[in-house]
Amino acid sequence: MKKHILVLLALLFVSLTYAQQEFKTHAVKEGETLEQIARKYRVTPFNLIKYNPEAKDGVTPNTILVIPVASGERSDMVLSDEEAASGVKEKEVERFIRHRVKRKETLFGLAQKYDVTEAEIKRYNKVLYSRLPRKGERLQIPVFKQQDAVSGWQVPESGLVPYVVKPSEGKWRIAYEHGITQEELVRLNPEIRDVLQQGDTLMVPFVPGNDKITVVDSLYNYYEVKPAEGFYRLKVKLGLSQEELEALNPILKDSGLQKGMILKLPKVTGNQLVLNNGILVEKFSLIDSIRVPASTKVGLILPFDLGAVNFDSISGTKNDINSSPLLGVSLDFYTGVLVALDSVKKMGVSVDMRVFDSGDRDKFILDFRKREALKEMDAVVGPVRPSVINDLSGFLNEAGVPVFAPFINKGLEMRPNVYQTLPPDDLMRNEMFRFLENYGEGKNVIIIADEENAYTKARLRAVFPGAKIVDPLSDKFLRLEDLNPFLSAEKENWVILESSSFNLIGNVTAVVNSAQTEEYKIRLLTTLKGNVYDNKNISNLHLSNLQFHYPTFYKPVAGASLFHKQYEARFGVEPNRYAIRGFDLMLDVLLRLAYNKNLDVVAAKVGETTYTENKFNYERAPEGGFINRALYIVRYDNLTIKEVDPNANDLESNLSGGTENGMSPREER
Repeated sequence: MKKHILVLLALLFVSLTYAQQEFKTHAVKEGETLEQIARKYRVTPFNLIKYNPEAKDGVTPNTILVIPVASGERSDMVLSDEEAASGVKEKEVERFIRHRVKRKETLFGLAQKYDVTEAEIKRYNKVLYSRLPRKGERLQIPVFKQQDAVSGWQVPESGLVPYVVKPSEGKWRIAYEHGITQEELVRLNPEIRDVLQQGDTLMVPFVPGNDKITVVDSLYNYYEVKPAEGFYRLKVKLGLSQEELEALNPILKDSGLQKGMILKLPKVTGNQLVLNNGILVEKFSLIDSIRVPASTKVGLILPFDLGAVNFDSISGTKNDINSSPLLGVSLDFYTGVLVALDSVKKMGVSVDMRVFDSGDRDKFILDFRKREALKEMDAVVGPVRPSVINDLSGFLNEAGVPVFAPFINKGLEMRPNVYQTLPPDDLMRNEMFRFLENYGEGKNVIIIADEENAYTKARLRAVFPGAKIVDPLSDKFLRLEDLNPFLSAEKENWVILESSSFNLIGNVTAVVNSAQTEEYKIRLLTTLKGNVYDNKNISNLHLSNLQFHYPTFYKPVAGASLFHKQYEARFGVEPNRYAIRGFDLMLDVLLRLAYNKNLDVVAAKVGETTYTENKFNYERAPEGGFINRALYIVRYDNLTIKEVDPNANDLESNLSGGTENGMSPREER
């Protein structure tokens, strides 16, 4: 009885609030979904949630929903239960497309191209359950009957159908794949969020699967045409002629350039543009965009563990600092943070920073008083250990306080308020794979991988079908006579090493270096550089001779930057990698807060930001929270580390060199 009274009160409330709107009610049946109900009454799921906020997380049987309807709606505009549920029936194959696999084509790319899933391709090509597609083989690609052939369902008169947002999808991607602009998408969905969430449902034009234009991030970049941009301006900005743009985007020949149109571009395009949520945008300067004067509150949590430090004597204090790696890193990071505070103060940003000591143990738990103080912060940087970060982010999640993890990219529980500031290993590896695909053609590729990296070896063989495979003996070492027969005097030799074993890396780098002569030009590469390479017994001279290429989240700088001068003036010494990290990360957080304290909005609007050694470009992770997708491809060169210039045909960087950890790749500190 109380339930019905609440429903009546709800109806009374909405009738008073929206006097111009008419309503129906709907009793949810067993198995019905929000999308089916929206489709049945030809409304958007957003409108259903607007009047039934409890349905945001799904609907349960016997729930009474309030349905907004247009005045004078015809009864035949409501679909039957069978028609509304037709979208969930098993797909029926209409025919097959015979596809011959081309070089570099992957299962993922084929699924994107033909608008089917990888599982659906495997279902009709069972050999792919155990291996990757091979160049030259023919695959059966299923083409499924449209829904109207299954249950009599017809495309609505409006031409619109519901679309469920996938993880990390932005508005531009959905608009592009359905042949409309972002502005048109917003007009069709006036209740659309600024930042889309996985599971949101939008109304989009109906596009048959085979006619859908798919986004292929691994091969292309994408760009949205701005107002008044013509082919000449785009040539200046993108470096592409009208003919080149039309070849990639045939629609231009018929419609010409239009504001809001999404263009497909080559992967290497536009030096002055950066990627943000998968689309190229002009570089955004936070420093030039902040609103001053501004004020913000931030928390800094680091494992100083000062309770264990002997302050009775200077020598005792020094010994404790030198013997505690976490204390040393924390102090270095903290000094960089202090310089960041000085920098934003000069810009007109006032910062109230509270510093907390998390100690040296995972068992650390903030006391209640400290926890309550952190709830008042606009953001928190730290702690360091994953278990402590997870505990803190769980506590602060309800309060909506962002938590920035400064040093780790593993073991984090990706709640909505978590910002993973280091790119994930799989992201760095994938970016390196794209680099290899784009620039490895014409090279003599030799793959050396231990058993632990068998999967990566298989991926590399798929990219380079003609690559030579040299297996380490007993998975531990390589001899020069094992490598020499595979070297080419006509082509540049790319040796790709995949291992985290100190013994194997030390051995292979020495052997490959000794194999390099005037006859054989060799480069060493890896898709993921672990900490083993930082061991002093791994020769930096060998890595430099081989112009070692790898992906990384930071790019050491050469010479004295403005930060270096400020740091040395304050502390009397050169900053190391951790001090620079503290400066770059805290400066970025403070500038974002000065621009807009809703950091979700900032992440969606602001593209890549670059500082002394680090850069940041946060995108929502599929599982929740935000990850930093900004990284570098770098190489050793003459005992320095330089960013690889993707526009140089020979991959020689024109950028000024940098040094490891802010210092020389030789032994440091």
